[in-house]
Amino acid sequence: MLHASLSASLGSLFVLLAGANVWVMLHASSRSKDHAAHARLMWAHRLGGYAFILLFCVFFYFMALRIKGSPDELPPRLTFHIILALLLIPILLVKVLIARYYRHYSSALLFLGVTIFALSFALVAMNLVPYLLGRAASTGAPASLSLGFFLTVCSGLGFLLLRRPRQSTPAGSRATPNDSTDRLTADASRPEIRRRRSSSRRLQLARIDVQTHDTKTLRFLVADTDRFAARPGQFLTFQWQIDGKAVPRSYSISSSPTQSAYVEITPKRLPDGYVSAFLNDHAAVGLEVEASGPFGQFYFDEGRDQRIVLLAGGSGITPMMSMLQYIDDRCLRTAVTLIYCVRSRRDVIFEQALTRLRRRLQEFRMVLVLSQPDAGWNGPRGRVSRDLIATHVDDLRASTFFLCGPPPFMESMQGMLTSLAVRSERINRESFGYMRTIGGAALEGAPPLQGTVEFVRAGKVCDVPPGKTLLEVAEMHGVGIPSGCRQGRCGTCVTKLLEGDVQMDTEDGLEASDKAEGYVLMCVGRPRGDVKVDA
Repeated sequence: MLHASLSASLGSLFVLLAGANVWVMLHASSRSKDHAAHARLMWAHRLGGYAFILLFCVFFYFMALRIKGSPDELPPRLTFHIILALLLIPILLVKVLIARYYRHYSSALLFLGVTIFALSFALVAMNLVPYLLGRAASTGAPASLSLGFFLTVCSGLGFLLLRRPRQSTPAGSRATPNDSTDRLTADASRPEIRRRRSSSRRLQLARIDVQTHDTKTLRFLVADTDRFAARPGQFLTFQWQIDGKAVPRSYSISSSPTQSAYVEITPKRLPDGYVSAFLNDHAAVGLEVEASGPFGQFYFDEGRDQRIVLLAGGSGITPMMSMLQYIDDRCLRTAVTLIYCVRSRRDVIFEQALTRLRRRLQEFRMVLVLSQPDAGWNGPRGRVSRDLIATHVDDLRASTFFLCGPPPFMESMQGMLTSLAVRSERINRESFGYMRTIGGAALEGAPPLQGTVEFVRAGKVCDVPPGKTLLEVAEMHGVGIPSGCRQGRCGTCVTKLLEGDVQMDTEDGLEASDKAEGYVLMCVGRPRGDVKVDA
């Protein structure tokens, strides 16, 4: 009798630990903004998980003793019980491996936790329920036990049905003074922001390949401890050391993200380009540089984009090459149309690689347009036109468009696609050559914005001169705000707006979740009146 009661108690604890681990994972995901609470919950999840494994080993040992010496033909219920126990072993192993060594697959942990909970519940219920029912049938269940069971069930259901979770106050680009101070501490420790600002690594130049007369591909080695996961089309922000000065510049990754041991960029020498001239004329193998990222919302997603059209002008081909090589490396069946516009044949970047990809990718079609062709050129010439796009793109409505090139090229392509009734959400843009734009409209002629900014953490209130960004004002007054590209692309300077209204020249480096919660890009942010920021 004592043995049966102990088994029932341990079985209930077994199921309770499995269910508690699932609840902790769900609760931890909802508390991801509170780093301290999230860390405590994950510690509790780890402790509960190891206790569950220990208890499972004890149960498995006694189950093995129970069937030791049994005849070959086991009762069906016992056979099924053994099968469920054996199923738990590989699932537990996979869960531990993901939690400890393969955290980039952590999204699978919740599913595995629910599966473990279901199997553990079935394991215990197969023995516990017949025992309780048999005991109740023979001796009758005590009134105190029945009442306790009834109150426990009612309390649990009432807690789940009547408890109202705390709702976070939505935040946009406007913040109200009432909630600015309360969220100050939690926002400062936001994991995504801290990760973005601290994701710097040291790269070493290992190879230089000449692409054209004014463009080279630079291959940088990535240390084993600094490997990162980029998406095809994203960029890195580099801190170049030139003439004793740190000069930040952002460059799109031109290599495939599947190549984790190295990363490539392809800078084109620009007229009066300080960094591009250095990289093309003076960079040598062995050069070391600090890089942060990857950043950017301009990327190919094979789960979302089944048919894509790449519109590239000049050096705008670099992120497109990352996408094409990724598609080739992964052997994807994505239908790709590349419309690439350059001045002449000698200006075609990645000419050999594109020729190779045209042979390898069955669903890849390339249209090369020369604006200043030679006499022997038989292909399209001039500029990319609306009719050329309509002719070479099979399904405009089902395609996702990626635009990259100089600002005039981008504006022209945007207008053509709009006239072809392509929905705005299917158009992705990445500009080479910075222009102050937001929502597709240029802001160069807009009147200068000004006001005051209060840096709450620093305890400083500063006037914002006309034309100055919030980052520039912070630097003028000694307020430390991490920054990278200074063009609103990398998101390094993202900061919480606590009160007031800020106009940003561009929102390319701002994730949708950040924008929804009231974060702004300080390097391109200008106040409309008086504002408070978490800095």
